[in-house]
Amino acid sequence: MQAPAALGLGQGDAESMYQAFNNVFLVRSGNAVYYKSAINNAGRDETWAASLDILGAQDAYERTGDPEKKTLINELLTTWLDYTPTPWSWDGWNDDIGWFSLALIRGYQITSNPRFLDAAKYGFDYAFGRGWDTQHNGGGIWEENPEYAARETPPKTSTKEALANDSLGKVACMIYQSTHDGSYLQKAQQIYAWVSANLFNHTTGQINTGISPDGHIDTGSAAYNQGTFLDYAHLLYLITGNPIYRTDAHLALDYGLRNLTNQNGIFSNTQTYLNTWADEFARGAGHFVRDNGLWATYHPALKANADAILRNRRPDLGITWNGWDEPTPPNDDTLSTNKFVSSVAWLQFTPTSPPNEEISGIHTLVNKATNTSLDSGGKFENGSPIIQWGKNASLNQRWLLTANDADESWNIVNLASWKALDCPGGREEGGMAMVLWTGSRDGNQRWGVERLEDGSYKIWNRASGKVLDGGAGGENGAVVVQREWNGSAQQRWVLE
Repeated sequence: MQAPAALGLGQGDAESMYQAFNNVFLVRSGNAVYYKSAINNAGRDETWAASLDILGAQDAYERTGDPEKKTLINELLTTWLDYTPTPWSWDGWNDDIGWFSLALIRGYQITSNPRFLDAAKYGFDYAFGRGWDTQHNGGGIWEENPEYAARETPPKTSTKEALANDSLGKVACMIYQSTHDGSYLQKAQQIYAWVSANLFNHTTGQINTGISPDGHIDTGSAAYNQGTFLDYAHLLYLITGNPIYRTDAHLALDYGLRNLTNQNGIFSNTQTYLNTWADEFARGAGHFVRDNGLWATYHPALKANADAILRNRRPDLGITWNGWDEPTPPNDDTLSTNKFVSSVAWLQFTPTSPPNEEISGIHTLVNKATNTSLDSGGKFENGSPIIQWGKNASLNQRWLLTANDADESWNIVNLASWKALDCPGGREEGGMAMVLWTGSRDGNQRWGVERLEDGSYKIWNRASGKVLDGGAGGENGAVVVQREWNGSAQQRWVLE
């Protein structure tokens, strides 16, 4: 079947690219579910390569919250772990362990499958435990651990690279989000401080490839390194609120768009030795732009890349290789699966038109009647009631609003607890307290957000149909409930 000619990014193109990728590469064989290794090779993609494939599927879930995609991710990671169980001491490359663990911890955040969390924690603990070294360069994680490099033919000298440090730093951030174990945040910040001091150029925004034990810096740059650092810095900004991380992420984003694209502003790399190229940059840019309300500035560049991807699809398969600004080779079936995942990722993070910037991003939600803010109360446990509290600068009062594709609803997630604003069971009782709960993207965690004539917002649950209500009292600790819409000030919220 011929893929339709693309005039530009349109509604449904992100889903079409994801489905085309699955049509070509996804295999179900008995209880096993996996991506094959190339167009013409039905063998299972393995280890780190399979992890990169799965990250692309996770991008599609992030865009939609689709339960079928959640099920697929659970199946893919279950198969991956069945074939690649811990321990992973057979692999001396710490960046490999980083990609294993990144797909697993992200999978845990999507599915809540504890097997994925346990394996991700093992991966980080193992790689950090063997790889963090202060004897050379004042710290940092080895790319390939020295005892493995010494056994190579011929023996190699180990270096410390962005690839291992930034991927594992992201894993530590996400384990912290999932467990609130402060030791992982401490290590995430420790790794970041070393990367910032040794590999990041604070003037240009470039993330360098790595550093050798004698202090020589490899100043090469790559879209995947740039994007992994960008996403890492942004995660730390969300978790801590420290604006230094935001500044670094912004610099990294601008460097990538300015220096790693071609004359048309497109990420396009036709080198056949590469696996993925710009998938991590897609995630980093997409998250940073979305969460900081910067669509007006960056959507044109993101869309130009999406348009190039669509324009250069392979006509018979509907997939696009890493060379986004050149036609995908129509007869080369030897190309590996990884060479097509970046285009899938990019489209998941590039909306057809910019979301509403007045709603999208990080906000404090202030009740118009009580002038107090929606607050997580410093709680992390599922079922903890959402309260109101006098306005302050704490993360308890910072909420991340992200759009769900297709149904125009919003996810509302607290940046202290990393739990979602939840209507218990989607029940319709008036006066019922709203709570924190692990994100599921189900209807009881999807909210309508509508701007009213006075500039405030009506916020209602898509499952219950009831609105968020601050009640009549303004005392600290007052519980936030749901009620039928009556238009009163206590049902109106100001997004600050």
